[in-house]
Formats: sequence, structure tokens, C-alpha cells
Amino acid sequence: MPERPIDRSTEPDSDRTVADLLEVRLRQLGVARVYGRALAGLEHVLVPNSDLAVLLADADGRLGHHDGSGRLGAALLDGPILHLSSAPGGVAPLQTVTTAEELLNALVDPPGLLVPGTLALHLDLDLAAPAGDAVATAEPERSAVMTLDPSMASLDIVLVVGPGVVRSDALDGARAFARSGGFGILNTWGAKGVERWDSPFHFGTAGLQERDMELAGLSEADVVIVSGLDPAETPLDRLGSWVVQEVPPAQLGALTTGWTPSRELPERPPLYDQIAKVVTPLYESDGVPLTGARAALHLSGALPDRGVAVADPGAAGFWIARTFPTSIPGSVCVPATYTPGFAAAAALVCSIEGRPCLAVSDQVGGIEGIDDVSAELLELAESLGRPVALQLWGPEGSLDSSGAHVELLAESLATTTVRIDEVPVDVASTEALEGVAGALIAWPTADDES
Repeated sequence: MPERPIDRSTEPDSDRTVADLLEVRLRQLGVARVYGRALAGLEHVLVPNSDLAVLLADADGRLGHHDGSGRLGAALLDGPILHLSSAPGGVAPLQTVTTAEELLNALVDPPGLLVPGTLALHLDLDLAAPAGDAVATAEPERSAVMTLDPSMASLDIVLVVGPGVVRSDALDGARAFARSGGFGILNTWGAKGVERWDSPFHFGTAGLQERDMELAGLSEADVVIVSGLDPAETPLDRLGSWVVQEVPPAQLGALTTGWTPSRELPERPPLYDQIAKVVTPLYESDGVPLTGARAALHLSGALPDRGVAVADPGAAGFWIARTFPTSIPGSVCVPATYTPGFAAAAALVCSIEGRPCLAVSDQVGGIEGIDDVSAELLELAESLGRPVALQLWGPEGSLDSSGAHVELLAESLATTTVRIDEVPVDVASTEALEGVAGALIAWPTADDES
């Protein structure tokens, strides 16, 4: 798990306040800063607009740590209301807490650490009051450890993993399972990098198009094991009527306890090869406008260590989710739901924490080709003195060569100001991919939402 366990052994400090107690627990949940109003000793980012504060908290939590492990983002709003989230656009019923004990219990196993989620707490108590000997009495939900009988090694098993496997730092377990049985791993786009893009155990990225699961061989598998799926990204009903077994990410490594490791490599399904046949010539094309795949390849090549490429769901986001080659979990982030301004918010979060970021959105009109929320976020970045660069992919732009885009990406990473760059990318040409894997089903484009 990405969080430290709750320490129940420490003797209560008679001088600590409820706010002190809350700060300690939030830090255990990965919260490093709070947007909106100030809270205890956490780093404070003053954001007068509560909607922007919430979106920044959502983006902060969805990005996670630089290695992809999970954390929550936090916004403190008037009320006071504490918004904790890792789901852009996420909403949750408002839960009122009136005592320090209730507050701690609400934070024992909050949503959003493993898979993107949101928690909203109305803090109906005095944060400056003494905390006394308050402790959490609730316990995290636990499940029995599951193992598979060695006789199942002869079955055709496919593992489908979502962002929870990355956020819970269960990569070793997933990879050990695949190698124990010679099984393939199919990742959703929120779990890119669980296996290297060129690993024989990598079966491809699924959930973006309607035939992905079929082409990934799920219809022919004896058992489909799923782990860490985000329901907003991959609803279970999308897995059809196949035999599906859900396994918590932390238990993946124990599934094949007692097995003799397989010496066989899995046979890749049609999804991988058929997508590759379409995408490879697009990678190799160096004309302008750039192909979506070539532009995504440039992003991958330009990204430095500990960096992240972020994109708004939509036309540009599809190409990044589908064709961004990576072997580093957490190095690319395209949310499961369309939330205007996510890419700009994520870029601002990265700027605040000193993390390299390449941010991409669609050319959708409005102020300088961006949506109104993104424009507000860039104005906020400017007022905070934080450098942010946002690329807009679409028909507009003045690049004269493929190499000029590589140079522009280097300038974006080194920017000391707020900048917007229009890049000519043919994001609308998806016919060849749709001919292979069917219609795009991940999320609506910005045009569809307007």
C-alpha cells in the first residue's frame, strides 16, 4: 500500500490539536499540500476559486507520486469542507464529522488511494481544540489471501490490470504472476507501463475502443483475472460474460505460490499486432501536420526522469493513451472522465512540486484555443509565479518540421513563464485504428461535451 499504517502505539500529546491530528493523518495519505484555505502545517496554495481548488486537488491526487504510487489531493473550502480526491471531476456525498474520533475513522481507509475516488467531509468541529487521546477505532477492510492451484497453470489465463495496481505499488506481484504461469498482462490506459511496451508479457492497452477486449483474447481465455480496475475507466460489464476473478493488487504475487515457474512466453493476442501494424507507419511519418502517434512518440522521448505527460481526455488524449510508449508506470496520465482543465491543473501541480511535465489538450476555441477553465488555471499559475506550458494539438500551428516539435518540447520543459503553443497534429484521423478495434468508447471528445 502507498500509505504508512496508522500508528496506534504513540502516547497522546496533550498539546496537540485536532488540526495537528488531521495533518499527521493527511500526510500518511500522501497529502503534501492543500488548495483553497490553509490547513495546519501543510503547504498552502491560495486558490480563491473553490472550483479550481477542487480541480487542483483532483489532479494532485490523480498524478500520484513520481513513481505512480497513490496519494490523495486535498482542498479545504468554506464550510469548512475537506475535499480529498484522486478522481478528476469526482463527487461524493458530504459526510459530517463532529468529533476527532469520527474524523480519524473517516480517514482510516478513504477512497482514492488504490483506484481514483473522492471523499468530502464537513468538518463540524473546532480544529483548534485539543485532540486529547482521540484515536481511530475503525479498521481497514481486509480480505483473505487467495492462491491458485498449480493445476491451473495449464489454463489460458489473462491478467487485466488498472491504475490500482500502479497506485498500490503492486507491480512486482503482477509481473511475478505473469512470469510464474507464462501469462500475458493487458493494461488499461490508466496502468500504462506495468510491463514495458515491448515486453513479451505486454498484451496491449485496452478499454479505448469497443473491440479491445475481444482482440485481446478475453473471449478465448479460460479465466480472466482483473485487478485494480477503475470502474470509470473499465466497467466490469465491459468484460462481457467471460469467467472473471477479481483479485486485490496486493495479493497478485501470492496467486502462484507453490507453482513451478513457467519457461514459456505467452503468445500475444491480435490486439497487439493489429494495432502495431496501423501505428508503426504513423510513428515513422515525419511530415507536418504530425500524426497523433508521432506526436505521442515525441512526448515519450522528451520526457526526463521523474517526469509525467498529462492530457485532457479527447482527441489528443486518445492518441497519447493509445500510442504513448512507456516502460515507466506513472509517466503518463489521461483521466477516465472528461473534466475541462485537467491538463492545465496537473501541469500547475507539477510546477508547484518541481516535477517535469508535458501537458497536452485539444484546440477547442475560446481564449487562445483553450477552454475557459484551462484559461483560468493558467492565469492562476501566472499570479502564483509558477511556469506552466500547455500544448494544444489540432489543425492550427506553425511548425515546419517534425524536429521542430522536439525542440518545442525541450523549450516547454525549460520554460520560466506561462505559455500556450498550438501544434499541428492530425488528431482526427482515427479511421485506420477504428477499422481494427472499432469505435472510440473511452470518453467523449470536448466537442461532444459542448
